Amino acid sequence: MAPRIKHIALSCPDPAKTAAFYKEVFGMEELRRQPKDTGDEGVWLTDGYIYFAVLKHGSHEAPVLDGGSTATPGVHHIGFYVDDIDEATTAIEAADATECDVSTKANRKYKGPEGVMIDLRVKGWDEQIRNKTQLYKLTPAS
Repeated sequence: MAPRIKHIALSCPDPAKTAAFYKEVFGMEELRRQPKDTGDEGVWLTDGYIYFAVLKHGSHEAPVLDGGSTATPGVHHIGFYVDDIDEATTAIEAADATECDVSTKANRKYKGPEGVMIDLRVKGWDEQIRNKTQLYKLTPAS
């Protein structure tokens, strides 16, 4: 399997308010929020195909990658499923991406072009999407 986009994370000042917009306008379903009562740190949504993380700008989940506070809210990172994490990390490091401090062995995170974080993992959120809502299967158009 070629790498595929599995999630996109948006960094914003008010995750609960922003998530409410996407739920209302696009009918996205909520998977979870952190903390559970307010969603002040983040709200995770899905359309049934991928998940969409709406994260508090500058939080642990969406840190400012340059270490400063000048980065603006917007797309924070894009998550990719890969078949072989070692092969993927070798390729991304060869392309001069820098591993982020919040990277873990299972969830490798790199600062890529334009400062957008690239999140690599072998396994991820399909299980949570499946538990909360219908998981759609993508098929090629005829």
